[in-house]
Amino acid sequence: MKQLQHIRYKLIGLCAGLAITMTAVMSPSMAAPEAERHVADIFDIFEPSNEQAIGAKEHDRIVAQYGGEYKQERLNEYILDIVLRIVFVTEKKNDPWRVTVLNSPIVNAFALPGGYVYVTRGLLNLARNEAEIAGVLAHEVGHVIARHGVERQSRATGLGIFGAIAGILTQNADVFKLGQTLGGLYLADYSRDQEYEADDLGVKYLGLAGYPREAMADFLQRLEDHAAFEQKKAGKDGQSGQFDFFASHPQTEDRIIRARGLADKADQKNRDYGREAYLKHIDGTRYGDDIREGVIRGRTFVHPDLRLTFDAPKGFQLINSSRAVYAQDRNGNRMTFDMDPRGLQGQTIEGYVQNIWTAKFNVKNIRYMDVGGSPAAYVRFNLKQNNQVRILTAVAIDRGDGNIARFLYTSKRRNSDLENLYVESFQSFRPITYDEAAEIKQLVVDVQTVGWGDDLDDLVDKMPEGQYRRDLFLLLNPEFKDREPERGDRYKIISG
Repeated sequence: MKQLQHIRYKLIGLCAGLAITMTAVMSPSMAAPEAERHVADIFDIFEPSNEQAIGAKEHDRIVAQYGGEYKQERLNEYILDIVLRIVFVTEKKNDPWRVTVLNSPIVNAFALPGGYVYVTRGLLNLARNEAEIAGVLAHEVGHVIARHGVERQSRATGLGIFGAIAGILTQNADVFKLGQTLGGLYLADYSRDQEYEADDLGVKYLGLAGYPREAMADFLQRLEDHAAFEQKKAGKDGQSGQFDFFASHPQTEDRIIRARGLADKADQKNRDYGREAYLKHIDGTRYGDDIREGVIRGRTFVHPDLRLTFDAPKGFQLINSSRAVYAQDRNGNRMTFDMDPRGLQGQTIEGYVQNIWTAKFNVKNIRYMDVGGSPAAYVRFNLKQNNQVRILTAVAIDRGDGNIARFLYTSKRRNSDLENLYVESFQSFRPITYDEAAEIKQLVVDVQTVGWGDDLDDLVDKMPEGQYRRDLFLLLNPEFKDREPERGDRYKIISG
């Protein structure tokens, strides 16, 4: 890599963190309009001279929302080398480029103006070889070089009324910034023409960098397979789009066909896909949730370090973030769970809800109750904002360790069945024992070799127990969809 030494770069990140963060509490005096302005200012009107400043300004926020930087011996340098190999064949090879692997199981990659490139460990887990990773990263480099981030509308997506309400009641600025989906944090959608241009540039850069040009289309197909797998797990077969790659990169079949056409027209050489190098670096990579920060099992959330667990309401899908745990149903009703490390501040639990947590709303009729053996307070009230009315159910639980556990449920309309589901949800909150916490193991990607006499069933049997473990194995090893494993084949399983 001596020829690339003149390319300036810096690998930046934060230590890993996900799910529940016990600091960074917003000042209680921060009003909703101020917080909304804070979010809206995330992307001001972009000027060319400001591109580097924009990326630098937003980097720490992006990294924090995606669980911090993921660090593994040799992996980070490996991904950085792939990006530098790509940018070396572009007109921006002398610009600074910063590459961060994010500690998130979400399958995602994106870039900010100024050469800030991000890829999640979830995406690295899914890829089949180095060329597929390079295809994704070449696409993102294409967005940066074409200045698509500068051309996008200066706004952050997904704030909505829920983000505003949750931000007020959690008194946490980062809740405002989460929006409604983790897939497109701070990023407005790209247009179809911008996606096509990034695909064109990506295929071009792949070939110039010595990678197979069809690798981009290969990984786009991998994303289609991943979407189908997620749909199947969620019981939503046939409902495309809900689990697409990420919100800012619309995933369509025509992009796959178009990318393959671009590759077919190009000069084809016998190029290395980098399968062995990829497997070497991906071996041992963390898979799924980081257990140090809490894990999701269906609609159950468990935090082994904080020793707590609870269930989301039936029909709700959980989402982990760096500041809170969220859940949503198909009708747009939502749940937020977080922890307030400031404690009761001299109040009773009822006084905490009325005078601290919901003080801005002058709520009445706070009810005392017991949740999991701990003192708790409960209130339901209406909130009108932006000409919309939401029914809020707020529950605070005094854990007795100086932290207040808080549930906030928002409904579009009053519904007794839904409210009963909320009660079941927060009543499920309880401490877990040390033995229960010790049973939660970190899942990792384990690269193995097919032995003598091994067939597909033998390999699948090595996966963790679960309803969809065969589907997951074939998602990670799609080459075995069309042929039987052969002795000496390398493959990925999930272990732990």
